[in-house]
Amino acid sequence: MLSSATVWFDLIGSLSLIFLLSMTYGHIQRLFLSQYYAGLLMGLAFGGVAWVQMNMPLEPMEGLILDLRNVPLALCAAFLGWRASLICFLLAAGTRLQIGGIGMPPAILAMLIVWCVAACWAKVTRSYTDRKLHHVFILSILVSAHLNAAWILPEDVRNWFLTNASIPFVILNALSITLGGYLLNSEQKRIAKEGRIAASIMYDPDHGAWTKPAFEREVKLRVNAGTMETPAGLLIVRIRHSNFLYSMVPNFWHDKILGLLHMRLKDAYQGADLAFSIGESSLAIPLSSDQYLHKDEFEQTVKRLIESDKFQFSADMKKLIIVDVQAIEWAVDQTLDEVIERAKIGVLKNRNVHQSATITGEAHVGLTKNKNREKVRPSKDMPRTNNEALFGKASFLMNLNRVS
Repeated sequence: MLSSATVWFDLIGSLSLIFLLSMTYGHIQRLFLSQYYAGLLMGLAFGGVAWVQMNMPLEPMEGLILDLRNVPLALCAAFLGWRASLICFLLAAGTRLQIGGIGMPPAILAMLIVWCVAACWAKVTRSYTDRKLHHVFILSILVSAHLNAAWILPEDVRNWFLTNASIPFVILNALSITLGGYLLNSEQKRIAKEGRIAASIMYDPDHGAWTKPAFEREVKLRVNAGTMETPAGLLIVRIRHSNFLYSMVPNFWHDKILGLLHMRLKDAYQGADLAFSIGESSLAIPLSSDQYLHKDEFEQTVKRLIESDKFQFSADMKKLIIVDVQAIEWAVDQTLDEVIERAKIGVLKNRNVHQSATITGEAHVGLTKNKNREKVRPSKDMPRTNNEALFGKASFLMNLNRVS
């Protein structure tokens, strides 16, 4: 019964799990630095919560079993996008299929209803500058439409379910979705505010290149204003063996070496003034369609320019900086994050190829040395000492006398 302490503890535990997960969304996105990967992980996490809810349901009265499996799905569809909600739905639906029973078909139908209702709510409220608490409360009421899935049950089971479970489900949805959605919405607003603050910083204070948010904004403004054509690619300039270079130069230059590369490039090529940094050892420069069309020649030209002369780090220290240069296509339907991710994958492949070539070259040199050593190795039949030479000469004369 509702007066049982166990029921209340189970209810508080289920709600706490949902609220805690909603509060950690912002930390997860900051950890991954990507809304895409944070959404995927949150979809897995909310799917796991749905699994827990179905395997540890509430039983407020004899014969009435309630769980909050639809709450994580509603929150995913409303706030985290279609990828997270798809992952959550697949996990929740798979768990319910495994449990089976007479309530399995309406349970799957209820999940689909929740998914569609929450996705429609997200689309309608997407244009709102600020989602308020009453907007989330409306979502919780709309999600209760999943109770209509009970109409495919047999009549006696349907009547009993709607009579005894409708009000508890509506109350639980209103409580859990409203508070969980409010926490998720607050985290998203906090992340958006941090993003606006970061976007207000145009240049990196250490090396002077553009920051990524400022670069995206500037490129969009120039393209829309007609002063720049849409970039066809990115030129990635990466310092080779950057850690080794940092260990050789004064500490003052560790976070300013990219600025030296930027200074050498920005007056030499179109678009180099818009260079932005990727990590601590790479610069990215937008390429026009003509530049990308002749990317091989352009890569070599940039590499020669940077490596043509040493950089001066102090009055008595000059160092040559060796770089790897690679042009990456930037398709019209790709975001900047997707292009950067492809560039990172390309850098890793090139690094592995370079290491393999180095190892292969060392093995080839070692094999050549061994062959040369074998060539100059004395033959077993060739005497190597004076005594051996005398005995060999005597044996030769004895054989000669026998023949004669």
